Amino acid sequence: MGGGFSLQLAIHEPHLAACVVNYGALPTDPNDIQQIFAPILGSFGADDRGITPADVQAFEKTMQGMRRRIDVKVYDGAGHGFENSTNTNAYRPDAAADAWARTIAFLNKTMR
Repeated sequence: MGGGFSLQLAIHEPHLAACVVNYGALPTDPNDIQQIFAPILGSFGADDRGITPADVQAFEKTMQGMRRRIDVKVYDGAGHGFENSTNTNAYRPDAAADAWARTIAFLNKTMR
């Protein structure tokens, strides 16, 4: 739920410095996407049935077409909630560790 909220904030707050979305709902309306100016980092699971790799690819393509900064990674063998260590069915420790490292690096670079 938080990932979708972070993108909603990016749509409605033009001065947002950075946005991280972890398997959150992606906007599909180009008018909404056009309002995103913050650099976006996204982490998604290849096995997610709600936010599919095709959804991620479409969002990334639209953002790139609008010359927006976006960096996404889709993790093989991971589904929705793969970073949640309390969900033993979904948790993927290697993907979670990589997504966290990417988040820290992105924020360090972006928030300088």
